[in-house]
Parts: sequence; C-alpha cells; structure tokens
Amino acid sequence: MTLSNPWFLAALFAVLGVFHLELAVMLLNLSRLGRPIPALLAEVFPEDTREKIREYIADGARVTVMRDASMLAALLVFWWSGGFGALQTWVESFGHSPVTTGVLVIGVVLLVQTWLGLPFAAWDTFGVEAKHGFNRTTVGTFIGDHFKSLALMGIIGLPVGWVIVWFFQTQALAPLYTWLFLAAFSVLMTFLAPRVLMPMFLKFSPMADGPLKDAILALAQKLDFPVKEVSIVDGSRRSSKANAFFAGFGKTRRIALFDTLLQNHTQDEIVAILAHEIGHNKCRHVPVTMMLSLTEMGVMLALLGWVLKSPGFFAAFGVQGTPVGMGLVLFGILYQPLGILTGLVGLAVSRRHEFQADAYAAKAIGSPQPLIDGLKKLSHDHLAHPQPHPLAVWLHYSHPPIGERLAAMS
Repeated sequence: MTLSNPWFLAALFAVLGVFHLELAVMLLNLSRLGRPIPALLAEVFPEDTREKIREYIADGARVTVMRDASMLAALLVFWWSGGFGALQTWVESFGHSPVTTGVLVIGVVLLVQTWLGLPFAAWDTFGVEAKHGFNRTTVGTFIGDHFKSLALMGIIGLPVGWVIVWFFQTQALAPLYTWLFLAAFSVLMTFLAPRVLMPMFLKFSPMADGPLKDAILALAQKLDFPVKEVSIVDGSRRSSKANAFFAGFGKTRRIALFDTLLQNHTQDEIVAILAHEIGHNKCRHVPVTMMLSLTEMGVMLALLGWVLKSPGFFAAFGVQGTPVGMGLVLFGILYQPLGILTGLVGLAVSRRHEFQADAYAAKAIGSPQPLIDGLKKLSHDHLAHPQPHPLAVWLHYSHPPIGERLAAMS
C-alpha cells in the first residue's frame, strides 16, 4: 500500500475524485437557485415557493455533504490503518471455504456501510423531509423498514453474492456466467418485486369502481395496453410526495397509483400521467433501457475479471493474496469514476425517452395541457429545482428539467 503501486493511486483518485466532483456539482446546483425564473416557469414557482425550494435543497445538500464526508473519512481511516487486511484475516479465521468466506466479507462490509449511513437517513427523513412538510414516516415504520431491508439483503443478497463469488472463484469464464446469471435474476425480480417485495413496505388496495377507474381502463383499452388491475398504494404513510408506476408484463400488467397522487391531482392530470407511463411501453423504452443496463454490466464484469487476477490490486488495500469476496468489495471502490462515465449514456437515453413519452401522452390524450398541468403541480409540490445546472443534469438526472419538458410540449 504505497504510492508506487498504480492500483493504490487509481483507488485514491477514485474516492477523492468522485467526492470532489459531487461536491462541485452540488455547489453549482445551489448557485443556480438565485437565477431569475423564466416566464414559462413563473406560474409553477412563485416567489414564496422559490424560497421554500432554496431552503429545502440547501438542507438536503447539507445532509448529503455530511454523509459523504463522513463515509469518505471512515473509508480512508479503515483503509490506511490496514482494516481491509485485518477484516479478511478475521473472517478467514472462522475456517470456512473461500467462497463462504468471501460472502461473509461482503456481508460485513454492506452491514457496516448500512449502519454508518443510517443516522444520515434518519436526519434526512425526520429532519429535512419533516421540516418541509413531506415526511409522514413514523419512527416505528423507519425502524421496521430498516430491518426488512436487512432481512432481504440476507435472504436474497447473500445467496446472489454466493453465486457470484463461486463463479469467480472456480470458473474461467466467470464474467460471462455472472452476466448471464444476473440478467436472468433481473428478469425474475421484475416479476417478484411488485408481488412479493414491494408489499412488504407498501399496502396495495384495489381501486374502487368510479369515474377515475373507468377513465383509466378506457385509456388502457384505447391504447391497446392490457391491464389486469388498478391498485392504490398507501404512499401517504411515508411521504406526501406523489407517484405512479406500472408492474408486470403482457396481460399481467398492474397500474399502481399513490394515494397522494389521487389527493392532489385532477382526473385528467392522472390519466395524462398514466398515458406518459404507457408511452414508455409503446415506444419500447423498457427493452432499450434493459439492453443498456446489461451492456454496462458486461463491461463492469469484464473489468472485474481482469482486476481480480492482480495481486497488486489487493496489495493496494493491504490485503494478501487474491480473495474473491474482498476483491468484489474493493473493485466497487475503484470502479466509481468509470461507473459515472458509463452511466452517462443511460441517463442521456432516459432523458430522451421522457421527451418521447411526453409527446406520446399528448397525442394519446389529444392535448398536452393535462400533462403540462400535472407536471407543473408535481414540480411545485415536490419543491423541484427550477433550473438545475447542466452538469448536474448530465451526471444525475434521468428526467429532463421541468422547463425543458414544458417547452417541448408548448
């Protein structure tokens, strides 16, 4: 673990570079809050709302900076004090096989990361979100969600980790086998998540018969979008923010509407928002997004297979030999900058897809106005940044800024 080790320098650049890049982007985004509001957004963000937005985003940025700085400091102290090597030696002393040892190392690291981030999650939920009127999560729900997440990590995450470690521990074509396994797992999760996982955190209830349900089913029939059921989600139990989504494939599709969306939006706005979501399906955005994700995964796994063969890579973190489980943890540190770069293509494509879905919805409804009204209300109610910095949009935004979406539909 010296400056003469290129892996050490690369990892140091990764952790420090990403931290400072994110800090710079955050400061640039904050600086844009004082810019004059264009006429197109004046109705959406009146002066009193702009002041709330400045406070909300600044408060959130404070939590993010404190969290990222604390995590960075903890990582550097652990790293430079020989923590990774000590952790590997300690877990190996249990006498398990190399694969099981690797999975235990991954589990310990993920657990520590989760607990280090928990105070900041609580600060954001009960501090920032509560201060600005969004939070409705109780302490009991927060704690319950945490332990449910840990249980899922153990029940699903550890077995998946075991398979990945086993591939890289025993198979020459580990990157390919892992890629195929994770691709199949991703497809499986699209079926299981809305039926098994999401109900652990959210309550789904059938929508009562009435004009809104009739309008939704009529839209689905008009657009040849088969829907099995329409559900209401108790999102208001955790937040006042609204949302809607689709789940399932073919004739098993389900529409889920947060109850907060129903409370704050008109029927025409809700139907337009759903038309936008249907537009993603009709424009075949889902397979494109999946292919991009699988391509990025393939690049990452190919690099992982190469890196795991280098003793110098492990030595940069004070680890002897080439233990696969620890290698997966350490590769996550090294991959951060490249992960940002590979993610740029996906984000750019996603923003383009949003414009296409907006256009589809406007055509399907016969007018862009209901969607425009719905997007304005969502941006106003969620205290969205009126004019985020282009670099922030480029690096992080999967949706275009509200001003660009409204301009495209006007």
